[in-house]
Amino acid sequence: MRYLADTHILIWALNLPKRLPKAVRKVLQTPGNEICFSPVSIWEISIKHSLGKLSLNGHTPEEFWDAVVASGFRPVSPSLAAIASSYRLPRRHLDPFDRMLIWQAIDSGMTLLTAESKAADYTEDGLRVIS
Repeated sequence: MRYLADTHILIWALNLPKRLPKAVRKVLQTPGNEICFSPVSIWEISIKHSLGKLSLNGHTPEEFWDAVVASGFRPVSPSLAAIASSYRLPRRHLDPFDRMLIWQAIDSGMTLLTAESKAADYTEDGLRVIS
């Protein structure tokens, strides 16, 4: 099965695995699951790091990205059609990074791995979520 990891799931998986929700941890540990991440998450990490809002334990966003890939997460970019059509996602949540990850998961048919409670508001729009 294919899953899309939300930004904080990536950070926790690499730096704070005990913070991962049990259901997410189980998915990450199940052989055969394809765990993906979006460049949107790397962009969010880079921006928050540059603003001093996110510490990566002394690492740069580039080093973090390398560690994510080395850990077996697979990069999957949103399609241009998904980016262009993301305006269709109802405005129940305003964070642009979360909105794009939610829309990317819906558009690609992946299940979103998240601890973001607001993501569940989009199940009626086709989002499959594990938190």
